Parts: sequence; C-alpha cells; structure tokens
Amino acid sequence: MPQSQEIDPVFVSIIVAFVAHHVFRRHETYSLRAHALLIFVPPFVIATHFVHRPDGYGTLAHLFAKSLAIHVVALLSSIVMYRLSPWHPLARFPGPPLRKVSELVGAYYAAIGKKATAISELHKQYGSVVRTGPNSLSIIDPSAMSQLWSVPRGPWNIGPKMSYKNLTMMGIQDPEEHAQRRRPWGRGLGQAAIKEYEHPLMARVELLVRRLEEQKGELNLTKWMGMFSVDFMCDMAFGGGTEMLRDGEHTNAFRMLQRGMSIASVFTQVPWLGVYVGHIPGAGAPLRALHKVARTFAAKRLERGSSARDLFHYLNNEDLADAAPPPREHLIGDAILAIVAGSDTTANTLVNIFYCLLVNRSAYATLQAEIDKFYPSGDNPCNTRHYQDMHYLQAVINEALRLYNPTNLGGQRQVPPNGPPAVAGSLVLPPGTIFFMPPFVVNRDPRYFSLPSAFWPERWLIASGRIRFDSKEARVPAPLKQDEFVHNDAAFVSFGSGPINCVGKALATVEMRMVVCALLHKFEFRLRDGWDPREYSDNMREYITLTTSEVPVVLKARW
Repeated sequence: MPQSQEIDPVFVSIIVAFVAHHVFRRHETYSLRAHALLIFVPPFVIATHFVHRPDGYGTLAHLFAKSLAIHVVALLSSIVMYRLSPWHPLARFPGPPLRKVSELVGAYYAAIGKKATAISELHKQYGSVVRTGPNSLSIIDPSAMSQLWSVPRGPWNIGPKMSYKNLTMMGIQDPEEHAQRRRPWGRGLGQAAIKEYEHPLMARVELLVRRLEEQKGELNLTKWMGMFSVDFMCDMAFGGGTEMLRDGEHTNAFRMLQRGMSIASVFTQVPWLGVYVGHIPGAGAPLRALHKVARTFAAKRLERGSSARDLFHYLNNEDLADAAPPPREHLIGDAILAIVAGSDTTANTLVNIFYCLLVNRSAYATLQAEIDKFYPSGDNPCNTRHYQDMHYLQAVINEALRLYNPTNLGGQRQVPPNGPPAVAGSLVLPPGTIFFMPPFVVNRDPRYFSLPSAFWPERWLIASGRIRFDSKEARVPAPLKQDEFVHNDAAFVSFGSGPINCVGKALATVEMRMVVCALLHKFEFRLRDGWDPREYSDNMREYITLTTSEVPVVLKARW
C-alpha cells in the first residue's frame, strides 16, 4: 500500500495546525484574508487530498468539517501550550496563567471599565513588572520607565480605528513616519499658536461663567465641563462647529464620545476584533458615529476654508505656502484625535480637579485665596499673565492628575519586532514585546509618593522647596514624619515623555488654569447636601480615557 494512504488525516491536521501557528506568530497580520487562509485552507487541502482515498473517509463536506474542527482545536492547543511554555520570550515574567493565554481577560476588564484597577491588583501580587497578556507587560518601575519612553507605539490604535490602514498620528508605529505626521501638530500646538487660541478660549470660559450664573439650584458640573470642552475643541481645531454652552447638548455629542470610548477600550486589548467588527455593516455603532462626526467636522472645515488660524490651518499645511495638503484620510484621522484628546481628557481632568477640591475644603480655600491674591475683585482671571506664578494652582492640577490621570494606563508601546531588544537596566524586553507604564498604578504606589491615596497638593510645594515640610502651610497629614516623606518626580509623567509624548500639554495646561481660576474667582461651590462623594469613584470608569461620573454642585456668585 502506498505510504500516503497509511497517513491518518487527523494526524496530518494536527501537524499542519502546529506548523501554521508557528509560521503565523512570526508574521502576524490583521488581514482577514490571511486569517481565513490560516483557518480554512489547510483543512480544505487535507479534505480534498483524502476524500478520494479508498479507505472510506467520507464525503468532502464531512471530511472538511472534521478537518476544520481538528485544525482549530489543534491550533488553539498549540497557541495555549506555547504561551504557557518556558520557551515563550516572556516566560520569565510573572502573571496569571489566564492572562498569559489570552488578551480576552484584559478585554473583559476593559469592557466593565475596571482595566487599570485590575492591573493595579496584579502589581500588588506580582511586583513591578507583570505579564498582562500573551505578549504584553505592565511596568511600574520609574528607573526603567525613564529609559523606555523612546520605544515606539504599539498596535492598540488599530482596534478603535477598526482598520489597520490610514491610522491616526497616535497609531503610527514607525518612528520616522510618526515624526513626520507629528510636525503639523507641533506647529499647531506650539507657543505661537497657543497665544492665538487664548482669545477663543477666553470667550468660551467667559460664556461658561455667564451660563453657570444663570442656573438656579443644583447643577451637574460634569455635564457643563463636557459641553465647554467640546465647544472649545471645535473652536480651536475646526474654527467652530458646536454651541452646546449656548443651546444645550441637543446632539448628545459628549455622551456619544464616552460610549465610543467604552467600545474602543475593548478593541485596544484585541485589535483584531476591532478589524473584524469593522467589516460587519452596522456593528460598532458608537465608534462609527464618532468617525462620522469627525468626517463631518473635517469636511465642513475644509469646505469653509481657513478664516482663522485654527488647528486645521496647520494640519492642512495652510501655514506653508509651498506644501501640499495631506491626504483627506489623514485629516479625518486627525479630526478623531482632536475630538478625543481635545475634549474628553480635558473635561474629565477639570471635573476631577473640582471634585478633589470640593471634598478637601482646606485645599479649596487655599487655592481660592491664591486666585484672589493675583486677581482681586474687578480683575479678569482669564488673563494669563499671572498663571506661571500661581504655584498652588499648579500643585492642585498636578495632584488631581496624579490621582486621576485621564489616560489611566498611558500609551501602549512595542519593541520593534525586527529590531534589537529594549534594555532598561536589568530589564530586557525581547523584540515584539508590547508594554505600557500605567500612571494610575505608578502614581498611587507608596514607594514613589507618601500617602498615595490622599489629595495633598502641598506635597508638590515641599518637593520643589517652595515650602518646608515642618511649616504650618505644609498641612502634613498625620502621622507622616519628615524622614518618611517620599516624592519621586520620575514616577509622575501625566502627559507622557519622549518623542511621542502628549503634543497638547501646553494648551491643556493653559485651559485648565483658566477654567479653574475663572470659576473659583466668580463662584463659591459646594457639593449637594446628602450626596456621598464615594459615588464618584464608584461610578468612574477606566476606558481609554478616564470617564468621570456626575458631580452635583450648588453655587452662588461671590461678587
């Protein structure tokens, strides 16, 4: 009997599955065609090879179904065994077995909005470096972090984009291409451009003050910060487009943005799932709605042209006489990034600042006194001339960012698959390793900050030498002693670091300072009677960005 007739098709299916897995893991792709070839072609070839044998293996359909089932089971078995084996490149890093096997565990926590909290618990159990996925790590060692900021971005943006093509600037992994796409953003968010944005920012802040002054009784501060941030984002990025502060949130744009972030957070864990969903008509509706809004804003701005030097003036190279405009898809991606980074993160941070102040009345009083010192009654707190000298204001902002960083897990990074390992002291990350350095965890680690869960702005003034630890104004929480005081600036990177840090840091800082100064200058805020502040943390969700919950306040004009 010929040898080929003696080979069992089950055995062949298993061998082919193991070979396919080890070929595929060296050449990973997000192409659905490649995935289909991997899953369906080997069983079909095996079925057609054995169907005409005289051994009686059955019909082609029967043999294909059997081969497909065996192939898939063998493929999954090979994947699981390899990821748990001592031969995996990340085998030496500790972590739960289920997380080593699949990113779907992380996707579950992303779906319920507790991704950062889950990572924090893992670090308590396993240490400073934890394996959080088959090929991913979480790192909270500041000495290693400082050496890893130059590593390129990971593939996380593919999922929310629901495509591996035409990625936004945030999703580009190639350092040279990223630097090229970032240049217009650098011009559009440089100091000269920010000075031009101060006028529309001041107009929006003054409108926010007037609208709040018109309100009677209780109001939801979270809602008003959301409407303000979307309006200013549209002014700054597109030269206008929304009037939520004036007309109300009729479009539900901010809620749509937050719903989109919840789905996008899942897709960052499993980018291939986002690509799959992108091929299903009607699926991923909140994300598609966000993409549609971005397309609409970009199209209207391009049709209208540049009446002012908004962000799109730079992104479209309108400031360069001899430069061609970028492809339209690039501008649409830039619009998505502007909407998310320019409104969602700023609104959430402003809400966090006010929440922290309202539950810490001594800090509230100290900051209000500083604002009154620099801007007495009759002065305009939207004038930025004193902001650099308002050290307690900056300490409050830093402390709120430390406790509630809007990008709670930070940006995902990936060691280039075809390059050398990334080395940070004794830590060696093999090529292809995906990792992140979560501010939510680092900033709440007692090794880096004393009393890490406490809102204590004075810690920043002590660390910078502006006040003494044993002074009255330090307001040191008992029972902390001076020799126990810990403050590691290297662990606080609220806007990222390195060549792919947050390009909008300077504008966001001006925006936060102006809003806080204007509102505390004009109003006296208090929380609604009977509201439990613990509801705020309980209802907060950790998606791609931190999603804040309702903060009910009552306010009255001071003058």
